[in-house]
Amino acid sequence: MSRIDSVKTLLNSAASDCLQSIRSGKEPTGSSPSADLISNDNLSPYGYNILQTDNKCSSFIIKPTKEGEDFLYMMGFKMSGNGDILKIAIPANDSGSLSSCKNWAGTNCGVSPEQQAIWDAIAKIEKDKKACNDNFYAWLQKPSSGSFNRWDEATKSCTLETWAFEGSIQKDEAAVKTARAAKVGVACTAKLKAKETEKFDGLFADPECGTTYFLSGKDLLTDSQTTYDARKEEERQMRCTAALGAWKNSSTNGAFAESGCTTMWKCDKTIYTTQADYDSSSCGCTWTTEQYVSGMTQERYITGYNRIQIGCNARNRYGTCIAPIYGNGDPIYGTRDVPAYSTRSVCKKN
Repeated sequence: MSRIDSVKTLLNSAASDCLQSIRSGKEPTGSSPSADLISNDNLSPYGYNILQTDNKCSSFIIKPTKEGEDFLYMMGFKMSGNGDILKIAIPANDSGSLSSCKNWAGTNCGVSPEQQAIWDAIAKIEKDKKACNDNFYAWLQKPSSGSFNRWDEATKSCTLETWAFEGSIQKDEAAVKTARAAKVGVACTAKLKAKETEKFDGLFADPECGTTYFLSGKDLLTDSQTTYDARKEEERQMRCTAALGAWKNSSTNGAFAESGCTTMWKCDKTIYTTQADYDSSSCGCTWTTEQYVSGMTQERYITGYNRIQIGCNARNRYGTCIAPIYGNGDPIYGTRDVPAYSTRSVCKKN
């Protein structure tokens, strides 16, 4: 137990060191506790070493050196970019050290699926935050003007719109325009204002005023085509979403064919994604029954009759009939191919 208490002290010192690193601006995924405070050398006398896959401030774990150890247990901590510390441990087989494990990690002495899911979610947030802010500062250092999203701690998402002018962060859009006006002068400011009034869309280039993109009259304050294309797509999606919502709520049946939007069809509040499905609905067709030739079949018919004598018009002197009278006897049958007819329902487009 004394060895466990000693390594707990070393871990607490390591966590404090990581906290100081984060406060100085370092990321927990890219920094480790000082080797002067905790290392395999000073852990070895207590029967522990550092888990090489978890040796950063974001996740720092130590484990018993001896394989099959039953009393000493794995323990450590995880740290977020905000400096939040989560102590964790996996209990040993010997229940004698269980209370020590719980004293260190509380309910995190033993990882449940729910706890692992929470840790994974925290790790994902940290990864997303780093990617978001890395992208923002890469954009800022070009240097760039306009707006770009960085990490919003309140919502834990990359949605905090931030304004800058030539690499210098500004309070808002108005401040960016003020900074640019001070640089380009009154004449250029008037030209830019005129473009806003005429709802200009695309790249405005002027030998004196420089270049900037407008989106339906909105000055994007940047000459980045990537930004323009992204905002153009956002505008299209918003326009399509609004138009689609109004169309769905209307009583009109037929096609939704807003320019630049996905075509859909509606019949009595049922939405169809293909023309064929709509055409087969009650709105797309008037159903009628028609007769058609479905194939051929054989028919039996009379081709003639067997001749039989039914009387005599004249006889010779011996009584033999020399002028017999013939008539029809049994019919003679044959077969022939004739069309076979069936009926089917046919969609007549409205």
